[in-house]
Amino acid sequence: MRQAQIRLCAQSGLSLVSLMVGMAISMFAVLGALALYRSTTQTVFGTDGLVRSSLQDGQLASGLLSAQIALQGAGYGITTPATGTHLLLLSNASLNPNTLVLSGTVVAIGAAVKTGNALVWIANPGLSASSADYRCLGLVSDPSTRALYMIQSSGACDPLATQWSKITWLRRTLVDADVQAQAVTLSVQNASNCWPYGAVPKTISSFDPPAASVMVKLAYSGSVQGASNTYTSCLANLSS
Repeated sequence: MRQAQIRLCAQSGLSLVSLMVGMAISMFAVLGALALYRSTTQTVFGTDGLVRSSLQDGQLASGLLSAQIALQGAGYGITTPATGTHLLLLSNASLNPNTLVLSGTVVAIGAAVKTGNALVWIANPGLSASSADYRCLGLVSDPSTRALYMIQSSGACDPLATQWSKITWLRRTLVDADVQAQAVTLSVQNASNCWPYGAVPKTISSFDPPAASVMVKLAYSGSVQGASNTYTSCLANLSS
């Protein structure tokens, strides 16, 4: 009986080695959990995380959609509207933050694709008989901050070809600064046979689709590195 009690006492309790092994296993488990938490947080909330990417793509989508809708009004209500007179493409354009006056170089628009960083156009949304009621709008892509702005004339702006650099513009931000890696690039092409919204191929409708002669493209980079995206607008009001 006494030997059985001695053997029972010798088997009770934990050894120091067992405690150290248990602590080591626990430590590795905690370190693994912390590493997983850090990786998940970086993926979701980091510089290139899902939250930032979704905000970036959402702002680009809404801003460029607003730009497309505004572009559809270029030349509306104007008698024989044409590029070079009622739609101007500018390179090296800059909007002075103090005076809100636009500067840049007018690029001749032709059958070949021409690029720049600003577009200005004129429209007559109220179908007024007076050119004093015409309204001028524009898009300006800032190459330094990579922001995209919608601009609107604060007063009379006709004729656009001579007044665009003298107008005081009102500015609204479509895409904030530093949201994207590269600034939006604007390009225009005449005689492009571009299909406006709602055009259906002849193979489906049996009718020739309405074709716009002026095509505007807004090229941008989204959250996916190296990806190239383009918004295309067919300006049905303008002639080449």
